[in-house]
Amino acid sequence: MNTSDWAGIVGAMRAGGYWDRVMSGGPELARVREYLRLFAGEGVPGNRPGGLDPNYPLFPGLRHRPFHDPAGFAPVAALEAAWETVRDEALALDEASELDYTIASTPIRSWRRPWTWLRRRAAPRAWTVYPFWHMGVDTEALSRRCPRTRELLGALPGLCVDYPWGDAILSVQGPGSSLRPHCSVDNLRLRCHLGLRVPAGTGIRVGGERRTWAEGRCLLFEDAFEHEVWNRSGERRIVLIVDFWHPDLTPVEIEALTAGFAKREVRRVFLAQRISHTDAAGPYLAHLQAQVERQEGSALLRRYWDA
Repeated sequence: MNTSDWAGIVGAMRAGGYWDRVMSGGPELARVREYLRLFAGEGVPGNRPGGLDPNYPLFPGLRHRPFHDPAGFAPVAALEAAWETVRDEALALDEASELDYTIASTPIRSWRRPWTWLRRRAAPRAWTVYPFWHMGVDTEALSRRCPRTRELLGALPGLCVDYPWGDAILSVQGPGSSLRPHCSVDNLRLRCHLGLRVPAGTGIRVGGERRTWAEGRCLLFEDAFEHEVWNRSGERRIVLIVDFWHPDLTPVEIEALTAGFAKREVRRVFLAQRISHTDAAGPYLAHLQAQVERQEGSALLRRYWDA
């Protein structure tokens, strides 16, 4: 677990008045208070289920399992009904529209093909993404290449994209590559994968469970569990990734968490670090920074932070 950002987050929250507002709030914010105290090293961490190891403390009182049943999750039906629309817009994108995150990928090696063991790194564009929302910012406004998908996403209930660690992105994995095992930042979200182009030889492991995608169908899981993906085929694999709030969170808790992490001074702690993994930090980073400044005047932030 990496705790290097915790002190900066707590410091910004204390200096900006957010900390005091939450700590003096009513019983509806009790779990948020406990969560913040864990960031400050003032609480007692709860037991972590096997394989669940996000970088941030565990938000208390949430039920966890690696995969969830997509049939019981309301947004899934809308996503699956529109999957061909999403696929067609994804396939129309050119590579220049995608951000390259290959730095996080590793090459797949095979004993049957000894020469593959000479690969020291993944091939260029082994993992690329096209973001709709990223770090709490509408990034589709930067390129406007997938308007129908953007409209679909904006109408989904429980969408977790105003919170800076929630994403809605197209994820493209190149042939013969894998994404190394890792855990996400927090345990606050469910991650949905909608299969758009799924060649044979691709798959995902979450915790101790392995699944594969199907075109037009969703997988729903918690990326706070250790997870990895692979593509052993000779083709690109494409999925739509959409984050939703964990269903055990209340509306008041969601509002408070969004307000806490959307503040400019808090986002500065981790924004540059996350963007460092992409090849297109120039105009992309400038757009993010400009939007973060514009969001400072929102009614939500004014409710929780000093002017």
